[in-house]
Amino acid sequence: MLQPKKTTLNLSGLGSTDDIRKGPCILIIDDEPDICRLLQLTLVRHGYNVKYVHALKEGLSFLQQQQPDLLFLDIHLPDGSGLEALPAIRKKCPTLPVITISAYDNGMEKQKALSAGATFFLAKPFSVKHVDELIGSIRH
Repeated sequence: MLQPKKTTLNLSGLGSTDDIRKGPCILIIDDEPDICRLLQLTLVRHGYNVKYVHALKEGLSFLQQQQPDLLFLDIHLPDGSGLEALPAIRKKCPTLPVITISAYDNGMEKQKALSAGATFFLAKPFSVKHVDELIGSIRH
């Protein structure tokens, strides 16, 4: 059986950017706090207002209230499948760029994500450089 790759980072001391109202908004739905903080640190450098939640239900609730400019969506969450939620997200936000993320790095997982409507697939662990490249692709 394929086991997910766990990513452990020491990113203690990072604050939330919830109080920042400038710049486009990015929502991250991922159950790994360190992944959220790494993405937050990277994206804030690009001028984004970053919000993150650790459960699919919270993320879907956020999307009912507000549409971000970009969504990072973990495929495997404790309370549901990001992949199964993607069609409903697409229906509500058809032009929203969605980067699916997963610790299961195989071709089938990527294909399923792209077929379900993901804009890009990002495998964990990932580099900051790769995130920067994806952001650059979306901006252009």
